[in-house]
Amino acid sequence: MDNVLAKGVIEHDALMMNNVLLTGIAGQTIADNSFVKNCIYLAQHGADKVARSETQPGPWFDRYAGMFWSMDWTLAEPVEYIEPQFSGSLKQAWLNVARPYLSSAQIAQVGAVLGKLESDAKLLAKMTGLSGKIVGFNIVPVSYKPNGDLVMVVSHVRLIKLGITTPYLFWTIDQSLSQLDIRIRRLEIKRRDMDVIRQSVEEATRALALEFSEYEL
Repeated sequence: MDNVLAKGVIEHDALMMNNVLLTGIAGQTIADNSFVKNCIYLAQHGADKVARSETQPGPWFDRYAGMFWSMDWTLAEPVEYIEPQFSGSLKQAWLNVARPYLSSAQIAQVGAVLGKLESDAKLLAKMTGLSGKIVGFNIVPVSYKPNGDLVMVVSHVRLIKLGITTPYLFWTIDQSLSQLDIRIRRLEIKRRDMDVIRQSVEEATRALALEFSEYEL
């Protein structure tokens, strides 16, 4: 990557990968960042093979989380928020569900990154899954425990627009009447397990030749 420090760590705060927003990556080593991205790529690929996130978000997210488990991640219990007649702030709804699993700094960072994303119309137009009647989006905050173990909070958001709304999935303005599904799960992997599986995850990703567009934020 171009935007890295001399000592080999990521400098930007977040990365947009198709419909995945990865946050909390500033200061992460390039190797760890690649591992996280590869795990996400493989998890999405595996989930997409068994279900469509737009029409079957529950089975899709179950398979998505299961793919991480197959790569030695430890999974906490899943959390679901389903509101058939949602109106209001999508950002606030997500924060209400995710708050128990995030630090105040992570919450502030996600909010700032979402605001930055929405201020860039050209970037919004490039993002997959943000337009149309059914829109989907994944937010994945990343952090480390003091012992170096890696923690991710994976989340999937699906919004079915029942009324006339903005062209894209905007977070910082109120949505009109919509159906909202939010699914969240906390994942953790030990440093030693990550080091053991790192190469095989990279090889599996390379073998699939998966195509993901990446934009630094």
